[in-house]
Amino acid sequence: MTGFPDVGASRSRPPRAIREARADASDVTDSGVFQLFESAVLVFASPGGDLSLAADALEESGFTMVFVPASARVEDLAFVPRFAIIELAVPGAIELLRSISRPDSAVQALALLGPDEPEGPALAAGATLTLRRPLSTEDALFCLRRFRTDDEERRQPPHVFDQARGMPKAILESVLATIGHEIKNPLAAALASVECLREPELTRRLSENERAAAVDDVAIALRRIRDVMGAVTSLVRGTQPVLEKLLLWDSAERAIATLDSSLRVELAGDRHVRGFGNGPLLEQVIVNLLQNAVDATSDAEHPQILVRVYSAAHEARISVRDNGPGVPVMLRERIFDPFFTTKGERGTGLGLVLVHHAVGRMGGTVTLGPTQSGAVFRVRLRGV
Repeated sequence: MTGFPDVGASRSRPPRAIREARADASDVTDSGVFQLFESAVLVFASPGGDLSLAADALEESGFTMVFVPASARVEDLAFVPRFAIIELAVPGAIELLRSISRPDSAVQALALLGPDEPEGPALAAGATLTLRRPLSTEDALFCLRRFRTDDEERRQPPHVFDQARGMPKAILESVLATIGHEIKNPLAAALASVECLREPELTRRLSENERAAAVDDVAIALRRIRDVMGAVTSLVRGTQPVLEKLLLWDSAERAIATLDSSLRVELAGDRHVRGFGNGPLLEQVIVNLLQNAVDATSDAEHPQILVRVYSAAHEARISVRDNGPGVPVMLRERIFDPFFTTKGERGTGLGLVLVHHAVGRMGGTVTLGPTQSGAVFRVRLRGV
């Protein structure tokens, strides 16, 4: 593990990774600042093989390990993390634990103790949980994943579907219509293939390879429906999706393949960009953004939709751009609000809400970027 942000410098300067992210000007149309340290873990502990193994496993699980030198003063830390691993035997550890565990703080800290060290002082100083060294990788993963789940629940605003309680019947029906829309295409494809296979005369004219291809089409469509429903269920229940390293190009290709073949969507950029995300959830995000672009360009004489995969400022990004009418300036702030739509009776006001919640659950952000024409949505995930 190399290249960890230097957080032991003066308070007036942010961590090096943040400085680099702010200095990047390769994509001047980006809006908003990506929360680089959403899953950062401040580590204030003496080195050792047990800690290195646990840190490697946590990095693989999507955390960013930020090692603080034991010589660093508490008052010189450049940022306050959401999570921390602090070894009480290191000088200044108790002071650090107290300083980041104020009553108004949302920091969750894992205190590392010696074999015979009592846990009372650590808990009194604000530690959320305690473990003993040598550190077990499995125990460290369990604690930090629990921290992340608790943090996600604490920061998550009331879910859009909670707001639907008490809504008029027409609004609730629109919620169901949105979910139904996401499975309509794969369901139609599966039914068409099944009908072909059920017709004796047609089946006799199909070659063995054609019959196998039809069965494969059914399997692909059914898996797609399963993934969509799993993603929607995850959103409704508020469960934390499992994150893994993904090739964003592959996710974009699979999402584009679900659209009507008559629609022309261009895919460009870097095939090798990898980021942390959840495969089915990311594909659903791209499908929603593509459908939004399709709707926006429905009246265009020459509709154009461009999906671009690229990396910038330690992030893995996907943008979906269209040449539709764009979003009026006065409405841009409301574009991710529940039940807000610019499509009149044709829209439900939930498509972009689902996108926003899904990307947030993967530790990323989605923004509507400024453009001279049309609209561009950017999904920004933690890069690998």
